Amino acid sequence: MKKKTIAIVHYNTPELTEAAILSVRKHCQEDYQFLIFDNSDKRPFNRRMRGVKVIDNTKGQIIDFEAELAKYPDKEWNMAKLSNHGSMKHIWSVQKLWELLPDGFILLESDVLITKNFDFLWDETFAACGKVERFHGRRREHDRLLPWLCYLNVPLLVKNGARYFDPMRAWNLQPGENNPGNWWDTGACVLDDIRKTKPELVCRCYAELDRYYIHYHGGSWRQADVENQKAWLEQHRALWYTPENKDAKIFVCTHTDFEPVVRHKVYEVVDVRKFGDKEKGVPGPFYSELLHMYKVSKRKNLPKYIGLVQYRKYFSFLDNLPDIAAVIEQHGMITPAPVDLRMPMRDQWATWGNVEDLDIATEIVNEKYPEFAKAWNANLQKTSMHPGSLHVMKTEDWKEMVAVAWDVTNEYLKRIGGDIDKRIEANPEKYHIGQYEFTDQPNERRVGGNICERIVSAWADWKYPNAAQYKLVITAEKVAPNFEQ
Repeated sequence: MKKKTIAIVHYNTPELTEAAILSVRKHCQEDYQFLIFDNSDKRPFNRRMRGVKVIDNTKGQIIDFEAELAKYPDKEWNMAKLSNHGSMKHIWSVQKLWELLPDGFILLESDVLITKNFDFLWDETFAACGKVERFHGRRREHDRLLPWLCYLNVPLLVKNGARYFDPMRAWNLQPGENNPGNWWDTGACVLDDIRKTKPELVCRCYAELDRYYIHYHGGSWRQADVENQKAWLEQHRALWYTPENKDAKIFVCTHTDFEPVVRHKVYEVVDVRKFGDKEKGVPGPFYSELLHMYKVSKRKNLPKYIGLVQYRKYFSFLDNLPDIAAVIEQHGMITPAPVDLRMPMRDQWATWGNVEDLDIATEIVNEKYPEFAKAWNANLQKTSMHPGSLHVMKTEDWKEMVAVAWDVTNEYLKRIGGDIDKRIEANPEKYHIGQYEFTDQPNERRVGGNICERIVSAWADWKYPNAAQYKLVITAEKVAPNFEQ
């Protein structure tokens, strides 16, 4: 499947263009690739960024604007010439992008910062998607599709005969005029084509789209206010800046093929299948996410901060990561916001599993970890818990928690005779086998993982009562078969 592309026409504002790209990656879930059409004459876009391709037109290699304008003497408004040829230069560039990106693209202005996820814009049932507004020119009024952020369905437009660029129309000349009183911008030209070619060409208008971005206005051609641009970027730093978190690693545990919803390099997928079907003779699913935690804890040269999410359970920040070091130093731990169990935790366990398993774990905690036992027993009576074993914390503290969870779980195995499958088969009614869709033997054998989840929840309340809490995000359970780590 081809990646979707965002195209940006760049002039002399590399800081703005770079921040625009970063703001998209911070707020959108789609892994867009970017194509920069570089028209700069002083400050080219020479940043090296993942998934960003630059088309160099800095010396007119692709489009010689001066030569093109010379074909139409006295037609371009003087103000437009002073402003880097204004809309004409942008129109020509976007027309070229039609050729370079025949599958369609999202057009993004170089001086725009994204504030919300706009993935919905890419809708192939429409010729274009964006915000349509009434433009009040010097002599005439007309509608335009705002070119700051819009989707252009190039295949549909071309198929239906859209001309898009016509210099006489773009200058909005009327019969007998030699100089334009007003020129149409990119959005006006596109909308005109959509309305004048075929009825099936429909532009979808999102009236509230301007809530999804903020616009510097004019940054695409101004050359003398670099310091003002930098100040504007600093003012809106939260929209585009994401800490690198070089001292942190969040592991994504999985037992199946899937397509990650996170792309930041702080995440690393750990596939339990690489550890084999069994751990010391015990089926891997018994340990569930605890097996990932234990294996990772044995690695050398771990970073200062460690976290865990699951292949379909994430913290709500996803790729929009906070400064993990700052958060941990202040709060000690990052954990999911508690979920309501509607009853005490022990009673809730009894509704779907064998509560005797939880009681055995309680005996072990009380015997071997008396200081932790107070928090553990208090949690059993609570009607909420931090779900999913998700967490981020200092590595040394994390290793201590993992060691306790691993010890309690393996001691539980010893006390039941070491075979969870045999125990389930001997007590199907206690494990509610067949009573619910999810109470089958493969799910019920995940006792170790369920014990671990409650240890992590109690650990947060015991050690870090001021832990930073983020909502839990659960993605679709259906997974892609072609995941590559």
